[in-house]
Amino acid sequence: MIENANASKTSLGDSFKKYVGVATMHVVAVNPNNATLKKFGWTIPDDAEEPQYVVNNDGKVTARVRFIVELDEFEDKPKIPVDFFIRPEYKTNGDQTKCQIIDKYGRTAWATKEDIKAKRIPVYSNGLEANISTPYKLAHGGEEELVAFLMKLLNVRPFQVMKNGAWVKNDNPGSLTIDHWDKLVKGDVNEILSYISMFPDNRMKIILGVRYNETTNRYYQTFLNTKFLGNATGIDLAKGTYTTAANAIEKWMQGRQNAGLYTFSAEPVKEWSENTTATEVKESNASDVIDFNNGSFASSDDDDNDLPFD
Repeated sequence: MIENANASKTSLGDSFKKYVGVATMHVVAVNPNNATLKKFGWTIPDDAEEPQYVVNNDGKVTARVRFIVELDEFEDKPKIPVDFFIRPEYKTNGDQTKCQIIDKYGRTAWATKEDIKAKRIPVYSNGLEANISTPYKLAHGGEEELVAFLMKLLNVRPFQVMKNGAWVKNDNPGSLTIDHWDKLVKGDVNEILSYISMFPDNRMKIILGVRYNETTNRYYQTFLNTKFLGNATGIDLAKGTYTTAANAIEKWMQGRQNAGLYTFSAEPVKEWSENTTATEVKESNASDVIDFNNGSFASSDDDDNDLPFD
């Protein structure tokens, strides 16, 4: 279910090229078949198998939600894939003492089984309550990132806004939830398509990057899945960078090792080459879109009170 989405505001054939930086994009397809991919420039043999968006490895299911997005900044309007990997299980911490929870405004927190059973807002060690509302639900693997992407794309009115240096509740905030997660992890993207069809021309900004794979000795297109920017987000003209993007990249860096495998930039998007120079942040030890090592998963069903731990 979605509430209070809006048409996006405007800011003051696939080339298989790669791009780094902050790009304006809109969605042109979700989980496309081969015929659609061919239309967008992919070279695919006529007898090739259709893309498989759900994989089952020894009973562990991972589904891919692939958005084909078009980049506005370039004359040839390149189209690139933006992939989210999702799981049917709820997301728990390493020792399965806490589960991630999510409210209808897309905000998440970690809660103990006692908190969840009591339907109360978690309280942190500093005495402050988690920034989340009740009622909340248990979050599935990859749900937080996918919801954040959709909310930004659909220009859903945020729960909080900054006023006079402090965060305050917005008037009439919007909401977005994925109501049929069970269908989505089986490859049914109709709910996602129904949301996007409300505002098919909406734009947003995404932070693109490139990662290097040491095994294949190749570079791959990627994106930062921890922060998405509204289409009206402006650039710092003095610095030539997007402040929000720079902060997100810096936060993403923290605690990571093996620098040099990832390149991101807070500058306006540009075509990437191995000689590209920009305000770069190079990092590794992270998934393209979902870090499934940052938490384990336990099976879920339709009852959020059936906790994913003992």
